[in-house]
Amino acid sequence: MSLEYDFDIVAIAPDEVDPEHGQTSITGRPPVRARFRDIKTADALRAASPKIRRIFLESGFSLDESDGHLARGYFRPEEAEDRLLILKRLFANIRNMGVQGEYSGEFDFHHFLGHIRTAKPGTVNRKMPERPLQAPRPRTVRPKRRTVSGRIGFALGLAVILFVFLKLLAEHGAAL
Repeated sequence: MSLEYDFDIVAIAPDEVDPEHGQTSITGRPPVRARFRDIKTADALRAASPKIRRIFLESGFSLDESDGHLARGYFRPEEAEDRLLILKRLFANIRNMGVQGEYSGEFDFHHFLGHIRTAKPGTVNRKMPERPLQAPRPRTVRPKRRTVSGRIGFALGLAVILFVFLKLLAEHGAAL
């Protein structure tokens, strides 16, 4: 199963900006980070090699996930400029540092690049799954209970076996 590579641009607190990599003094805008919407994609990036994680972090990505509500393949139009800046830094860092031979795990660069090419600006909200009126109840397996006639039959069978056993003991005791 392929990961979802949609990400949102989120504002971060100014004290969280690394002065060496923060672009806020140049752009004059609040500091932002790119966060993947899918927790599995964020997990895949966290599981990649330290060099790949560093490339993404220095480019402006976060290892946390976002709870974006946009449909797959869309991003907010007002994020376009910040998104472009972060992606330019990412590609420059990949060129400069290289990812050849690094462990990327489930994170697939080809799918990620394909997603970047096809993502469109728009505010199409994600379709939320419809909730059923009543949650289905889990079926519990109950042991079958014996009926009264079943209990009587069991008791009679046990009595007959006990009677035969006692009779056998009496015969063997008399024979000695």
